[in-house]
Amino acid sequence: MAKVGKTLITVGFLIFGGAVAWWFLFFEQYFGGDVKRASECFYFTSDSCSLGHTVEFVGSVPAYSPVALWVAASIFVIGVVLLSLAPLRR
Repeated sequence: MAKVGKTLITVGFLIFGGAVAWWFLFFEQYFGGDVKRASECFYFTSDSCSLGHTVEFVGSVPAYSPVALWVAASIFVIGVVLLSLAPLRR
């Protein structure tokens, strides 16, 4: 169970890194160096974030979805739980 937990933690980190890169690349097309303006779009899709989806066809990166972040967080948490439930090696 410990190996599965460690694997899920690693996969969660990798997906999280991919979500950060995807978010940055998508919103950098519209905001340039000021991507902080889209910081709430990283974890939640508000009305202003959904405007980016309407102009998606103009950019070269597919529209960002915060689902990737939540999937990464879920996989990471499951991995942590499995790792904590694994018996200790002596």
